[in-house]
Amino acid sequence: MRPLLSLLLLTPLVSGLAEAVKPPPERMARGVAPEAEIPLRAAAVETNGTVRVDYYSGAQRVWGSLTSATAGVELILPGAGPVVVEFRQVHRRGKTLELGPARIAGLTLRWRLDQRNPSLVERTLEVSAESARRFAVSFPLETTLDGEWASFSGPQKSRVVCDTVRGAERVETFPVAMLRTTDRVFGFAADSPGLWENRCLALIDPQNRRAALFAGDGREPYALVVKPPEDARDTYQYSMDGWQSLAAGETRRFTTWVFASPARNHYDAQVAAHLAVANGKGWNSSIVEAILRNTALYLLRRNLARDANDQPRDGKYIFISGPGYGWKQWVSDGFYCALGLDDPEKTIEANKAVFWNRMDYEDNSHYYLIWGALMKRAGGSVNKALTRQAYDFIRRNEKDGLFIPPALPGAPNPKGWKTYHDVLPYDEDDSPASDQGFHCGALLAAQELGLPVARQDIERSIAAYRGLFNFERGFMPTSRKLRDTLGQDTLYGATLTYAVFGRRLLTDDQVLTHVRTSEKVKTPYGLRVISQADGALLPGHSGVYCYGGSWFLNDAANYLLAGVHGMDRREVDGLLRERIAREIAQTPAFNESISTLDGHPHGHILYSWNSGYWWLRREIRKRLGQAGPDPVDAAMDRQLGVARGKGYLHLLDTPARSSPGAE
Repeated sequence: MRPLLSLLLLTPLVSGLAEAVKPPPERMARGVAPEAEIPLRAAAVETNGTVRVDYYSGAQRVWGSLTSATAGVELILPGAGPVVVEFRQVHRRGKTLELGPARIAGLTLRWRLDQRNPSLVERTLEVSAESARRFAVSFPLETTLDGEWASFSGPQKSRVVCDTVRGAERVETFPVAMLRTTDRVFGFAADSPGLWENRCLALIDPQNRRAALFAGDGREPYALVVKPPEDARDTYQYSMDGWQSLAAGETRRFTTWVFASPARNHYDAQVAAHLAVANGKGWNSSIVEAILRNTALYLLRRNLARDANDQPRDGKYIFISGPGYGWKQWVSDGFYCALGLDDPEKTIEANKAVFWNRMDYEDNSHYYLIWGALMKRAGGSVNKALTRQAYDFIRRNEKDGLFIPPALPGAPNPKGWKTYHDVLPYDEDDSPASDQGFHCGALLAAQELGLPVARQDIERSIAAYRGLFNFERGFMPTSRKLRDTLGQDTLYGATLTYAVFGRRLLTDDQVLTHVRTSEKVKTPYGLRVISQADGALLPGHSGVYCYGGSWFLNDAANYLLAGVHGMDRREVDGLLRERIAREIAQTPAFNESISTLDGHPHGHILYSWNSGYWWLRREIRKRLGQAGPDPVDAAMDRQLGVARGKGYLHLLDTPARSSPGAE
């Protein structure tokens, strides 16, 4: 762990809609053989004073640079169009190639290529400005190989530009371009849009055998606006354009990864893309860590949004829930993504980006207080005024220890927006069990932050939480008044509270009874977030999203909490393995929800708050004294045929078997 990280966040804690694609193979890791890896290397050749860079797999050239971009870099300047970038110097230092500098129109470019492992080349373009400049840069490559071209979501048969911003021709959360032959994939992926000023695009052009990644495309300004009624009360707007802007003396870096891997279908190619980025970033203990931390990475955005008065919002970065939600950051999503990304600067800036109108509904104020406690432990600064406002809000809406969420001002339905799963209506005097778990944790956080919380206040809220339990039905109901409605979002506040504070909120009997009852009525595709007592869909519900879909973090938190309250460790691990397998059965991603009717992903793939599982699992294992490699992660590596050796992950070349979601 980096020393800076422990100072800023986790001390003393340890740290696009999906297309239907071919189900993933079950791949058995039968030993790591060098020949299982597909080699890939960059080759730089000086010709007539200009350096050309191509990419070879063995003796075969798989990617070639264009005549207009001999090193794989193309510059676009306002009013001038594409400008040829010629690097005339190359220095070889071990496994690193350094090209440049090249000076063009007041910009200085340096191009670095690192051989990170036998199948992965990391490329970083550094651009410095002598004076204020605007520009765009692309990284084009072409090939003579035949195969199936694809974005992350699926195959692409015709030219398409994929953007990470809503409203584009095609929106992709994961910016990658890939070409898959019979048994291998060659691709290249971009770094986070948040590190590219939200200008992060990928061109896939099968007819011309060409692909490119773009950090800007030279478009003229266009408006991006989210306003009521799409958002209940706030306006988010930005005049976006296709240019990078640097001030005099400023430098920006753009990182991409070129990779190769065995791949017998598109699912394998998706896994290979995950592994390439995770190996480049160094978060590669397992495929589960790779997917979850990549999710947080690709949901990071520069906070370029402005409010209804056209004033910039605070905080350099935000974490969005998914591209379809636009520029918004819920406190809960920012919290979980920050834990998943595990980057001090992004955590601090995302926390600074929180403002009051995102906090006075659902469980956002509760999360903000818990987040504040973690920030304080890490030596970070806490917004005392906003923290006090959050605290006053939760106490003002508390009665006899129960949190009673108020109606959200401006909401279309005054009974909605009471919990994270905001479509179920609750009476104005009702107390959802989901919020109550976070309420207990928030009071513990407030006490740690020095706010006026007495021990009896905390004990009263915990007793009220326990009092919601329906002993006749054997489960925690969705709320105090809806006692016969089974809720699977009712325990995850208790799971987070244990992970952060080490405090058990419910009794062993309550937690284990709820989990046992839920297991009896669960669907083949996970637990329904809201259902009738027998697990059946509520009238009018469709089995997706909040209408009876299965949400991974809810299910996983139930199992993690069961382990805290005495369930055998092997049973907990088995339940987690089964649920993860269901989640990634269609695509290697943790989704907004999956259908409890057919298991297909619904909503956004690579969904924000699931990143928190990576942190919750590790912190709870630590508190329970479970040392060593995570057996669930190891099982999923075996399931997908992922092996780790010499400090990196790679996909084994083994025959396709059955889907991870199969019995």
